[in-house]
Amino acid sequence: MTDVDHATYVYGVVPASDRTDIEARGVGREDARVRRITIDGVAALVSDIRRGALVAAGDVRAHWSVLEEAAARATVLPVRVGTVMDGDTAVVEEFLAPRADRLSTLLAELDGTVQLNIKGFYDEERLLREIVQEAPAVARMRDRVRRLPSAATYYDRIQLGELVSGEIDGRRARDTELVLRRLEPLAEAARAEPPTTTNGAVNVAFLVRRDRVHDFSGAVERLAAELEGRIGIRYVGPLPPYSFADGEAIAEGAAWG
Repeated sequence: MTDVDHATYVYGVVPASDRTDIEARGVGREDARVRRITIDGVAALVSDIRRGALVAAGDVRAHWSVLEEAAARATVLPVRVGTVMDGDTAVVEEFLAPRADRLSTLLAELDGTVQLNIKGFYDEERLLREIVQEAPAVARMRDRVRRLPSAATYYDRIQLGELVSGEIDGRRARDTELVLRRLEPLAEAARAEPPTTTNGAVNVAFLVRRDRVHDFSGAVERLAAELEGRIGIRYVGPLPPYSFADGEAIAEGAAWG
């Protein structure tokens, strides 16, 4: 690959002291090997890519695979998918050097931690049955909609939908509070986000020390057993600390590609 064709794909940042080889294939090419560009105590995980190459779905998976393999051994600050720079010199001069101090501070703050994600999903049929049983206003409106012709209940159906939505929001808030109450004492930090699906119950990322992952996983297992039938738990990790890295320090340099 000539210099004219060459660009550099950036995955994330690790401490310069980490020397672990990344075996996962990089983005864009079957033979893309992940390497490091190091300056002032930090190192960017990068690989070569053809200039102007588009990132496909398989490349997104490759990006995540590189970060997850690195995170299994080291603290990683992830850079967003599709970050391509104009060669290694640009990685140093435009990304690493201007923010080396901040990146070093972030790596120190996150040292020895990983991200663990908890997502919960309602059994929708059970959820709706419980809402009707426990919310008299919903039960009354549902019965009214059932009794009257469809043309006569247009606004009633809108109101019924709003009542049900409000009840679901309340349950999501209570269930998220429950998850945080049980698991946050085992974590360094937690960040709750809105569920991303209509049947989503909880969506919380936890920052956990590596030496506490086993204890945290045991607590998740007990919580999942307690919620079984009402909420299904999806537990993902260990991951790089996507939700806890300083996006301003990392991603503002990633407007390339």
